[in-house]
Amino acid sequence: MKLYRIFFVVMLWLCGLTLHAKIRVVTTFSDFASIVQEIGGDFVEVEYLSHGDQDPHFVPPKPSLAMKLKKADLLICTGLDLEMWLATLQDKARNKQIMDGAAGFVTVSPGIDILEKPTQALSRSEGDVHVLGNPHFHTSPLNWIDISRNILTGLRKVDPANSEFYEKGQQQFVDRVNRSMYGDALTDLFGGERLTDLLRAGTLFEFLNTDYQGAPLSALLGGWLKRALPFRGMKVVAYHKNWAYFARDFGLDIAGFIEPKPGIPPTPKHVEHMIQLIKNQNIRVMLVASYFEKRKPTTIAQKTGIEALFLPLSVGAQPGVEDNFKLVDYWIDQIIQAVRPEE
Repeated sequence: MKLYRIFFVVMLWLCGLTLHAKIRVVTTFSDFASIVQEIGGDFVEVEYLSHGDQDPHFVPPKPSLAMKLKKADLLICTGLDLEMWLATLQDKARNKQIMDGAAGFVTVSPGIDILEKPTQALSRSEGDVHVLGNPHFHTSPLNWIDISRNILTGLRKVDPANSEFYEKGQQQFVDRVNRSMYGDALTDLFGGERLTDLLRAGTLFEFLNTDYQGAPLSALLGGWLKRALPFRGMKVVAYHKNWAYFARDFGLDIAGFIEPKPGIPPTPKHVEHMIQLIKNQNIRVMLVASYFEKRKPTTIAQKTGIEALFLPLSVGAQPGVEDNFKLVDYWIDQIIQAVRPEE
């Protein structure tokens, strides 16, 4: 009888672990979902609304997406004006926990230095300009740290019992970002926070010229920054303004855009202007999110010899690109191959 009771108690405990429902998290984009999974591990069940090969500006508010939100404990979005389609889905879901201002509603933009904030009144003639600034901040690995902090806040609110687990997961994620960005040696020596402050201030590479034990600190640089050195300072053109944060981190100079204004398809006159710009400045690489139309970029490439890179903007848009780290690996590899074809 005693053994039976012990067995019964153990089974109840195991069932408690099994039946302790995972926190159901829905993110607007796959990139945020990848970060949630890194932090939450087995305590979360994550889905996202926009697939990596979709234009994030335009996501049809399907009933199936509203059903995901109806069951969600936590909704995570940019917090800017990228997901103009989200409010419709929230209304259809009728889930009070994930409405604006509720505990289960999290925006990931707080703390991020938003680029390209309009300084004057906007009109329709300016195209698809975002009134709160450029919302494509996930293309910067540095911004993932702020994104992860905001996600951590949301997870702790809806599942305070497992706060310690989430905090550890977030710390491990930040460490992985720093080591991926700068390499182990510099991260161990100075810490990722200091290196990031220097990079954002534009003084990191000057700092790395400092002698350390008979050699410049630059000899210790690793990670993505080292791999990206072949194209640092290089001029490129882009189809849309979704590469601004990546360009800032990795030192690319975006000389022009295939769209004359955000969201406005290029006219023949603007295409000709871009052809002349590329030829005059000997620009070798064009960055195009893979969900955009390919005809105009291909035409420009044929007439100029520029390498048009149709790159996945988000996790899951390309086979083998299952998380944010693999996404940046892919971007860097593709740009390097365009700059150094023999590699």
